[in-house]
Amino acid sequence: MAVTDPAQHQPSEVEHGLDLSPETLLQLAPNVRTRFDAGGHVLVDAPDGTIVDIGPRGYAILALFSRPLALGQAIERLEDREGVSTDFVPTLSVINMLIENHALVRPEAGEDRPSGWADPVEHARMLHDERRTGDYLEALAQAVRPGDVVLDIGTGSGVLAIAAARAGARRVYAVEASDIAEVAERVFAANGVQDRVELIAGWSRTIDLPEPADLLVSEIIGNEPFEEELLETTLDARRRLLKPGARMIPAALTLRVRPLLLPESEARQRALGRAALERWQGLYDIDFAPLLAAAAPRPVNSPTEAEVAAKWPPVGPAVVLAELDLTSLEAATVSAAADVFLERPGAVNAVAVTFRAHLHGDISHTLDPWIWPTSSWATSVWVLADPLDVGPGAALRVRYTRRVRGAPDGLSCEVVDVGAD
Repeated sequence: MAVTDPAQHQPSEVEHGLDLSPETLLQLAPNVRTRFDAGGHVLVDAPDGTIVDIGPRGYAILALFSRPLALGQAIERLEDREGVSTDFVPTLSVINMLIENHALVRPEAGEDRPSGWADPVEHARMLHDERRTGDYLEALAQAVRPGDVVLDIGTGSGVLAIAAARAGARRVYAVEASDIAEVAERVFAANGVQDRVELIAGWSRTIDLPEPADLLVSEIIGNEPFEEELLETTLDARRRLLKPGARMIPAALTLRVRPLLLPESEARQRALGRAALERWQGLYDIDFAPLLAAAAPRPVNSPTEAEVAAKWPPVGPAVVLAELDLTSLEAATVSAAADVFLERPGAVNAVAVTFRAHLHGDISHTLDPWIWPTSSWATSVWVLADPLDVGPGAALRVRYTRRVRGAPDGLSCEVVDVGAD
């Protein structure tokens, strides 16, 4: 479908309650957060609480509005990029949804406010996590060899790229897709490493390097550990951007799972199960069974700030769920299971998935709010639809899958008689 007049394709004033024209300036709202779903679509957590699916090429659309841009200009750029492709129509629908859900807003007068990973405050939060940053810096100091070429994927504020240069790297390629790249480039100059650190703007899976790297450093572990596509990005880098046998930080990732019993008031805010139906029946005298039938019958992932999660009582010790060697994995899939034992028979209504990133040698970084309750990462808490009772001689079997053909992404739980195995 060819589009020739952008003015004919503007979101309407009636539809959105806005007086929009081709000259209307729009930009990303502050505090917009993004993540990938299991199918590779970009999800936007809009300021009004709505989750908006903007498709596999969503970051290209968001990038248009990282700075104020006239709506007509944005559509013209999209036309040029899509040509006569029918992809233009769903792309325009994405813009409509972003406006509807207040993820695209008018810039405030005289203010140009970055958001998401382009927001310096996001990177300040990570820099304030001195345990996290310190572990990575210590690993770089030991891993970098004189004359190394280092690839830093997701350089952000540039802290790891600078550390690699100071550790003796001959060349550091710092890759960053968001607009914080402009800031990182200035940070490199301010610290006198611009002769050894080269900023490459873009996604690592869409760029090429002038030369292959000896060492990869990346901190793209998400709150749900793989939501920032750590495995896919690492595989691509190994195949295209690194020398054979290149060193990596992190080199491996261990997932651990721990059973929890959340306060009932907390659990019911995060999942939908039979207990909720019974409660609503009593409150409203309405049968909401169709609502339960429409919900996913699996635990719900609820990323929780470490300080909050640390107050929820574990009902058993953490056990290893999966161990992934990032230097040798051949596919971005995870299929793992572990039996979790309770300290005493009783109920479980959630499990926490935490991780240990093996950085270099004996240096590692562990996310575990029950040991370190302060972290820039939230904790991946999976809340069960209804509590499970784990009796004597039984265990909670936790299964975790990602990108496994025929299996949904995420986590499932069942009670098993361990004496039967």
